[in-house]
Amino acid sequence: MAKRRLKKGVKGILVLFVLIILVFASYFVLTKTDLGNNILGKVTSSENKNSNKEEPPEEKYPKTYKASLIATGDGLLHNAVYLDAYDSSTKTYDFSSQLEYVKAIVKNYDIAYYNQETTFGNPEDQAVLSVFPGTNNNLPGFSSYPLFNSPSAFGDYMVATGFNMVSLASNHSADCSAAADICITDSYNFWKSKDIVYAGFKPTPETDSSQNYIIKEANGITYTLLNYTTSLNGLDGYNSSGLINVYNEEQVKKDIEAVRDKVDVLIVAMHWHTGPEYSFDVTAENRQIATFLADNGVDIVLGTYSHGLQPFEWIDDTLVYYSLGNFISNQGDIIGDPNSLADYVGIVGVLASLDITKTVQEDGTTDIDIGNLGAELIYTYNNNHKNYKVIPFSKMSAKYNSHYLDLYNFYKNVFTSLDQNINMVPVNAGI
Repeated sequence: MAKRRLKKGVKGILVLFVLIILVFASYFVLTKTDLGNNILGKVTSSENKNSNKEEPPEEKYPKTYKASLIATGDGLLHNAVYLDAYDSSTKTYDFSSQLEYVKAIVKNYDIAYYNQETTFGNPEDQAVLSVFPGTNNNLPGFSSYPLFNSPSAFGDYMVATGFNMVSLASNHSADCSAAADICITDSYNFWKSKDIVYAGFKPTPETDSSQNYIIKEANGITYTLLNYTTSLNGLDGYNSSGLINVYNEEQVKKDIEAVRDKVDVLIVAMHWHTGPEYSFDVTAENRQIATFLADNGVDIVLGTYSHGLQPFEWIDDTLVYYSLGNFISNQGDIIGDPNSLADYVGIVGVLASLDITKTVQEDGTTDIDIGNLGAELIYTYNNNHKNYKVIPFSKMSAKYNSHYLDLYNFYKNVFTSLDQNINMVPVNAGI
């Protein structure tokens, strides 16, 4: 019996061996023939299809987008400012040390605005040279107060610092007098070469200002800038070609209507000249213009001109900064008494910041909220017309001005006199 058991065991092994051979043979046939490939292919495709099949993710509402904005005032280029940056051996400019503290702040924002107060006329143009022949304390083709023409290198450095939105229309836009159109065109072409939002000048006399805008997007939020000046310092005759956007209610309303529905956020930069320079007070005329802009759907109004800080306020849902002051200038020497806090009006400005929040509902409706207002005061320092530097008050010390703590409190009160709901960056208290 044991022997039979042995034979039975051998027979079972042989059967198993034959089955294994048949399995391998069948696999070989299936993988090496069209029929096999078709069968396996269908199985594999079916398996892959089933294994990779996933339900599309369900869209979640509301959808929220956020962008940050920072804004400051006038780039007012007195010759002392750009001569400090000039290297006569290379005939080049380096504004980096003047702007280094600001760059560290601006880089954190999606949208960064300033007002370019003076034109960048090409100094090699003979028409410009004839107007600005140069003097012993200046460079040929450039000029300072009261008729400005400035090196475009400053614009290069402002863009490198992080500014990507600039207004061009100011009371000094026609300062080139007889060569005004050339200076405006040169300045326009300079900014056109930059991938930023700019406004205030037109490329040609025939250009319809209601079609002359640039739309950009930041983190899913679209925005644009319109820009106007209320004065050309009596040089209106040199704007005969209409290349400068001078404020006119009818035209402004037309411009707003043309772009309002194309963007989430509409910003207007106003260089309003309806009150005295170096004033901290909001004029009735400026508030009237601001109300008109608010009534026509503008979201943010960025005011400049007075060369000093003025307060901000809300008009309904429109945020209005009446004056952001000077960003950089040489006006510290123009105003007078170093012991009078008010006489620093020309050299204390602000970096005002905010958040724009866009909320999209499932039915397609969109809400825009402007909030988280913040501000940091800035000070333009120079040492006997050398070593100009824009200094945030968080970095201020007695090295730059012995009155800096009092200056901070004085100008903070000016800026917040109409609305205190803003986060002011604290002054460096020497701690």
